[in-house]
Amino acid sequence: MKVFITGAGMLGCHTARELVRARHSVHIYDLNPDPAYVAAIAGKQRVTTVRGDLLDLPNLMRALAQAKPDVVVHTAGLIGGQVENPPYRGFHTNTVGSVNVFEACQLAGVKRLVHVSTFGVYDWANIRKGPVTEASPRWGNRFYPSTKVANEVMLDAYENYYGMECVRIRPSGVYGPGHYRGGSGGGIAMNDLVRACVGEGPVVLEKRHVGPNDFIYATDVGRGIALACSAKDAPGKAFNIAVGTNYGPKDFVKALRKLLPGREITLAEGADQGKGRPRVNLSAARSILGYEPEYTLEKGLADYMEVVRRHGFWH
Repeated sequence: MKVFITGAGMLGCHTARELVRARHSVHIYDLNPDPAYVAAIAGKQRVTTVRGDLLDLPNLMRALAQAKPDVVVHTAGLIGGQVENPPYRGFHTNTVGSVNVFEACQLAGVKRLVHVSTFGVYDWANIRKGPVTEASPRWGNRFYPSTKVANEVMLDAYENYYGMECVRIRPSGVYGPGHYRGGSGGGIAMNDLVRACVGEGPVVLEKRHVGPNDFIYATDVGRGIALACSAKDAPGKAFNIAVGTNYGPKDFVKALRKLLPGREITLAEGADQGKGRPRVNLSAARSILGYEPEYTLEKGLADYMEVVRRHGFWH
């Protein structure tokens, strides 16, 4: 199978790695790819990097024509606060860029489109209890989630009008080795924590590090996306890709004390939070994609530190 991935960031490269492990070929399309990062995460075998802008539809069409993919995975876009810097730029990049991908896919006759969204599309302000299913209401009153909701609604229309084979992936709070050019405040916060962990001296857990949140390691998300590329009954559906539980301050302290014996691990004042959002339901991903999270918080942090020790930081 040939897969064309937009975005050479954390999710794009971890997805590429999982696909290559399954002996598929990958083209990664990115405005400014980091060759060292792509090689470290995705590897060098069966991976071709193509430089290009989502807002340049003719160039995107040329890249698709050359790659001739069976599946397109759309991960590219701005994240978090970057979408508000300024809002018009963020909205234009995320929504027009996504429409270009949808349009290019239907014009090129791509068999399947896997669109990577976020669990931020849910109407969290009005969801009181979980587990939250993929049928839960969507809403966004900030620019980042609103672009993600808009992209999903537009994809619904493309799927209905053109009969496209579309899959929606909604990851929870992703962390892992990355360069974070797209934004990702949560990813940067975890990166800062890992910097402290691979250094020396005490580690202080700040509020922005410790949730509570459904923290999912990037490798698990990449595997979930890769599974969606070929799962028979996936088209027309959305899937929560998460751990299915919320990790909080006590979980971080426990994990880091096991990983860093002898180091002082403390919580900063005000870092002990409440319960956070309700947990999400993974039934659809388990039954249709065959997805199962493999990385606990401790295992994910351990692997993250090992990757950093081997390759260094990109951010």
